[in-house]
Amino acid sequence: MNITRDEAAAALSDIDATTGRLSQQRSYHISGPILMLWGVVWLVCYSAMGLLPPEQWGWTWLIGDALGIVGTIMLSSKACAPWQGVAGRGMGWRSLLAGLAIAAFIGATLSIFGVQDPNAFMTFPGIVCGAVYFIVGLLHRPRFLVIGTAVFVASLIGFFGFPDILPFWMAIVGGGGLLIGGLWMRSA
Repeated sequence: MNITRDEAAAALSDIDATTGRLSQQRSYHISGPILMLWGVVWLVCYSAMGLLPPEQWGWTWLIGDALGIVGTIMLSSKACAPWQGVAGRGMGWRSLLAGLAIAAFIGATLSIFGVQDPNAFMTFPGIVCGAVYFIVGLLHRPRFLVIGTAVFVASLIGFFGFPDILPFWMAIVGGGGLLIGGLWMRSA
């Protein structure tokens, strides 16, 4: 039995599509627990911002971010299959560096503009993370697009609509949104 050129091309196209879907599904499966971890960090740290004086916010986030970073590396490393080799294991470090670049951007921007309004200080990380997730979703993983849009819009709704309870809004809507988004990723 001979296979025609068109049949071979169609078979290769099917294989490529299946490989892409499996890669996306695996990516979502790995990303889910990481998003849930950061959802917990946001819940705890934003809640602390609502309860503690502003002088203690930096320490709260320093500890929360450190735990989140360590957890992200551990979850990323654990999720990589042995057959992925060095490239797969390096994903945790790339994720760490990407996270540090985003944190540096947020810190530098807040320092340069000298934010005086605590609500702007609280909202900015939410809109930056939302924008980053949106871009990742636009380029690679569509579920991130939905999560990014939700975090971005919810952050702005809190800033403009609920300024008196903003830290708790960000904890519930931002942190809770990341938790729900992580569960959604996990179910892919």
